[in-house]
Amino acid sequence: MNNIVIINTGLCIGCEVCVDLCPARILYLDDDGICCVSDESRCDRLRGCERQCPTRAIKIN
Repeated sequence: MNNIVIINTGLCIGCEVCVDLCPARILYLDDDGICCVSDESRCDRLRGCERQCPTRAIKIN
């Protein structure tokens, strides 16, 4: 893990905004409805997910 995509699971509400915005398709919701990252090395760092997350649960480094 490179710590490129940091998700605060305590803040995630499972709205899927980040999943829909991710052009690399590396974000998904787990069985509990919490955002997860499949391969953060593929993150393009456009920060759409970070900017649009309603609870600010995502941070891109």
